[in-house]
Amino acid sequence: MRSTAFELVDDSGAVRARLGVTPDGGVALDLADADGRIRATVAVEPEGSAAIKLADRAGTFRAALGTWIDGSSSVELFDAGRNHRISLGEGGGRPTGLSVWDGAGRLRALLAEGPQDDRDASLEFWDRDGAYRAGVGVWPDGGTGIELQDDVGVLRARLGQRPADSSGADEHPHAPRDPATLELYGADGAFRVAAGEYPDGAGRVNLWARDGRSMSGPLTDPTVPDDD
Repeated sequence: MRSTAFELVDDSGAVRARLGVTPDGGVALDLADADGRIRATVAVEPEGSAAIKLADRAGTFRAALGTWIDGSSSVELFDAGRNHRISLGEGGGRPTGLSVWDGAGRLRALLAEGPQDDRDASLEFWDRDGAYRAGVGVWPDGGTGIELQDDVGVLRARLGQRPADSSGADEHPHAPRDPATLELYGADGAFRVAAGEYPDGAGRVNLWARDGRSMSGPLTDPTVPDDD
């Protein structure tokens, strides 16, 4: 028996399932509830995407699991207002991980790896106006740490480890290979405070005035011998 569509009906004659070729050349299996609302669809689209889509009791599309035409695969969740809220996916040139949007459609949080060279692995946050504000992660340059930005995109604080320049390893064999620092910046993006260990093995605290003048220098320096 061959046909372009098959329908399954209940005892009252209502269509509860339909398997068929769609007008655009795809194929789909639709499953309906007792009120005739399509609640689940398994489909292969003509351009090559394949997905399972689910709707709530009101018939609103709420979730999808699929492989898409751009080569990605993902789980997508929507709220009752049909706003895209959560995506767990990989591929397609996008980050591999979890993305969260608010009800207005703005990206608010991301836990992801890649794509290189934009990120290695990180947890990142945006505010309600869509401005990037904070991130913690391992960065493509080999550094790791926490970064904080203000609402206009200026970096204000960084705590972490920068990748050390290994060119001086012979001169300072016991120097930290990944120096840890705390850096604070003014609203103009200029350095205000820097504290931590440096590639030469020194521990320093430096302060800068608004005009860029250095207000203090190193507090400790292992290259300077003690008086005793």
